[in-house]
Parts: sequence; C-alpha cells; structure tokens
Amino acid sequence: MARRASSESKHDENLAASWQELLDRAVHLDWECRTGEALDTAEAAYEAALETGNIAGALRASHRLALIHFNKEALAEGLKICLRAETWLRYCQDQAAIISLQSVHGGILVALGDLETGFALLIDCQKRTKTCTDPLANWRARTAYAVALFDSNDFDRAAEAAADSLIYAETSGLAKGSVLIARSITGRMAARALGEHRLAGREVDNVLLACTEEQLRSILTEAEAEDLSYEIAECHCYLGLLAWTRGEDAAAAARYIAAIGASRVAGDDVLLAETSYWYAFLLAGQRSFSEAVSLLAAIEAMEPVLAVPRMKLRHFDMRFRIAEMADDWKAAFDYHKIYHELVVEDYQRLASARAHTMKLALDLETMRRKEDSARLERERLLEENLRLASEQREAVLASRTDPLTGLGNRRELQLRCREWVESGVTHAALLLVDIDHFKRINDIFSHSIGDIVLRQVADLLGTAGAKGSLAIRMGGEEFLLLLPGTTAGHAFADAERLRLLVQNHEWSQVASKLGVTCSIGLADWSLADNLEIALQVADANLYVAKNAGRNRSIATAI
Repeated sequence: MARRASSESKHDENLAASWQELLDRAVHLDWECRTGEALDTAEAAYEAALETGNIAGALRASHRLALIHFNKEALAEGLKICLRAETWLRYCQDQAAIISLQSVHGGILVALGDLETGFALLIDCQKRTKTCTDPLANWRARTAYAVALFDSNDFDRAAEAAADSLIYAETSGLAKGSVLIARSITGRMAARALGEHRLAGREVDNVLLACTEEQLRSILTEAEAEDLSYEIAECHCYLGLLAWTRGEDAAAAARYIAAIGASRVAGDDVLLAETSYWYAFLLAGQRSFSEAVSLLAAIEAMEPVLAVPRMKLRHFDMRFRIAEMADDWKAAFDYHKIYHELVVEDYQRLASARAHTMKLALDLETMRRKEDSARLERERLLEENLRLASEQREAVLASRTDPLTGLGNRRELQLRCREWVESGVTHAALLLVDIDHFKRINDIFSHSIGDIVLRQVADLLGTAGAKGSLAIRMGGEEFLLLLPGTTAGHAFADAERLRLLVQNHEWSQVASKLGVTCSIGLADWSLADNLEIALQVADANLYVAKNAGRNRSIATAI
C-alpha cells in the first residue's frame, strides 16, 4: 500500500502563492542585493503565472529575471530568459508586459554586441509606449534605450536620453524607488559623458558638471539614510569621476576609495572593477604606476568579472592606457595586442558590434555575412525555444493528471482544495480506497490486466461521488475520493456504494476468474487543518479494514 509523504515539495509551496506576491518578493530581494534569492523567487513567480495561465504575469516575471542577470553582467543567462519568454508574446495582449520584456531583451542584445537587433527591439518599445498607459513600462522603455546608448559607448546621447527618462519618471507619478533609480542612472551617465570629454581632451560643460554633482550628492544622502550600499558605492564612484574631470585629484581619490569599500559591502564586483579602473587611471596620471597596477591586478583576481567579454575588453584597454602613460612600450604593445585579439574574438562570436568595426579595420562585407549568420542562428534557437516551451507547457498541464487512469494527482488535489477554500467550503469527507490483493492480480493475471483494473476502478470512483467531488490517484493501487461539504458519517453510504460497485463489477469480461474488491478508510477533514492529518486518520481506518478481512468500509478507527 502506497504511503504519502509527510509534506509537499518546495515547488508546490511556491505555486500556492500568487505570481504577483512572488514577483513583489523578488523585487524586494533584488533591491536588498540578495541576488540568488531574488532569482529563485522570480523563477517561482514565472512558474506560478504559467500554472494559472497568466501570460502577462509570466512576461513580467521574466523581465525581472532577465534584469537581475543583466545588472550582474550575466548577459548569456539573461538572453536565455528573454528567448524563453518570447514564446508567450504572441498570446499576450498586455502592452506593458510586452514593453517590459522587450526593453530588457533589447538592452541585453546591445550589451552583447548585436546593435542592430537590440536597437530594433528598443525602438519598437518606444513606439508601443504611445498606446500604453502604464507609466512604469513606458519609463522602462526610455531607460533601456538610454542604457543601450551607454553600452554602445555613445555617452553624450545616453546622458541626454537618461535626462529625458528622468523627467518622465518625475512627472508621471512613479514610485519613489523608481525615481531614485532614474536619478541614479542619469547621474551616472552624465558623469561618464563628462569624464569621457576630459579623456578625449574635449571641452567640459561646467554647468552640466555642477548640476550632475548636485544630483549625485542628493542621491547619496538618500542612499545613506536608507543604507543602500550599491547606490552609495555608485554615487561615490561618479562623484569621484566628476572631481577628476574638474582636476581635483585628491577629492576624486577619496571618493574612489569610499566607492570601493561600499562596492565590497554591496557584493558588486562589476561596480568595484569600474571604480578601480577610474582610480587606477587617476593614480597613473600622478605617476603612481605601481599602485595603479596593483589595482588592476586585484581586478584580474575577480574571475567572474573578467568572464564578461566587455569587462575583459575594458580591462586590457585600461592596461594598455596605463602602460602607455608609464612609457612602458613593450607592455603597452602586449596589452594592446591582447585587446585587439579579444575584440576580433568577440566579433567572431557575436557577429556584431559595429562600433569597433572601424577601429579594427575589419572588412565590412565580412561583418555583414557574419551578422546574417548570427541572425539565422538566433532564429533557429528561437524556434527550438518555442518548441521546448510548448513541451514545458504540456508538461505543466500533464503534471496535474495521472497518465494511466486520467484521474487527478496530488497537484490537482492541492489546486482544487484551494478553490474550495476560496469558495467557502469548510470541511470534507475523505474516502481512502485501496484495491485488495492487487499484487496477486498482477502476479496471476499480468501487469497489463492490473492496469485495466486500475483504469476501471478509477471510472467507478468517478461515478460514486456526488457532483463536485474529486477523485485522484494517490499512487499504486490507492485512490482518494473527496466529498466537499459533508462528513465521514454521512459519506459512509457513498463508501459502501463504491465498494459494492467494485465488488459487483463484471470483472470476468476483463479476465476469466478475475474478482476485484476494495477496502475503504474514511475520515473527516476541516480545510483549515493540514490535509496530512486527515489522511493519517483515513489511512488508519483503511488499515483496520484490511486487518478485518478486507472488502469493507471503516469510518472510525478501533
């Protein structure tokens, strides 16, 4: 006789919560920099949304998953999430959910180097905002476009787009947290644009510099008040960059040191590396080359950071710059050679990144052919992903049904009981049914005959209960019939009717000399209590029925 597990799996517990509740929890965990927990919870939200047939919810959960990966530079993982979620786009009418997913998808593609496809998605998002009434989704589209410009090294246009996105955030009634993010992004991009102007020896807009510094100081005050370690680190980093742009090296160094400390608290190695690069460049400008090289060497110890192609490019570009400043021409040549090889490798892998095409004098026509090849590969991967997602959906639906008998399983039991609670049902009677001597049936008549017996008992179970009852297969030869709104005492007649149906069924048509009976244990269940407790009572009564000679129903253990 099959025995029940003492508790449901963690997966089923997650599905018991609504997808929106899980998604809200994932956002909160992400805000607290608890990345692993945030990813697990967002994935649970995705599964819960699919389980309830909420396609928009699945897209919103996918947006959060991809965004977490994007922010942590796990671009390949983020792309997988986006491709998986694209399966549901054709079924979704929620423009806000579509914009949210496609904005992060486009941003990831741009960061990976596929500028054409990425910006095409982002521009499509911008068009969709004209008919979308959700300000959060519309802000995400504007912000993603600004970040994509930033990632393609178009720093001036990125700063302008981020400023426009901030104006929208401040005038459209977004939540305080979203506005803080918008301000932080705008400050970062403006500071980087100003810093790039100084690097290139171009004129610096001192008015913009002053405004950006004031904005970052304001954000830093809020971040320190709420102990937001990432925002604290980011503000110090870019305040340091502004100080360096103004020529205030000592102030810049102090900011960089503070940013490095806060980055370690936040556990964000990417921001730690970004700050270290700027600080190393400042030190090199002061002829403190050994200290600058020590900072870069520390970054090389952070393998996950340098595993990201664009961070690795940034690293060896900085190595080259500092070696050049130190007049170490051999090292400069070696680092520039590594940098060049990495860029070529990146082009071959991604077949894109036109921003570097001219810099490395690659043949344009060759690049186009590679880009076409990459596009075809993406389409192939998408088709494969659609197929896998369809199979996954079928598996989710099949997970509620026993394949042999067609009855529900434990998943179906959980979902139906939840529906009963929501509709006001407070109690139910449980009939735990076990086929007598089923092993003997298998041994004498064969397992194929045993399967027929299981299917026909399942059919009888479906006719025994009143309308609204639930019959499921617990496993092996054991079944459960739940009668909502009644008690074990009142359900005893139902149990006896079922027992007699099984006993008097024409089993000889299945196999000559075949006879089948069943034993039934009954129990009362208050839906406010754990189902396992009631199942234990029913199991005890079933045990009594077996020991008393089988082919009988027992409602009270003796």
